[in-house]
Amino acid sequence: MKKLMMLSLIAASFLMSCNQKPETKNPDSTTVAATYQCPMDCEKGKTYEKSGKCPVCEMELEKK
Repeated sequence: MKKLMMLSLIAASFLMSCNQKPETKNPDSTTVAATYQCPMDCEKGKTYEKSGKCPVCEMELEKK
């Protein structure tokens, strides 16, 4: 009888933990700003918030 109660308790706690929704770290940040980067990667991964031209090679920045 004790084994049955223990198994029921374990099963119930497992089912309850699986039913929880995943946490969101920042629910207010629904919009993500676009980032732009040089297609030639002149600045080794540097990104910009606005479109325009790469200051090194003058190519148009691409949306990342």
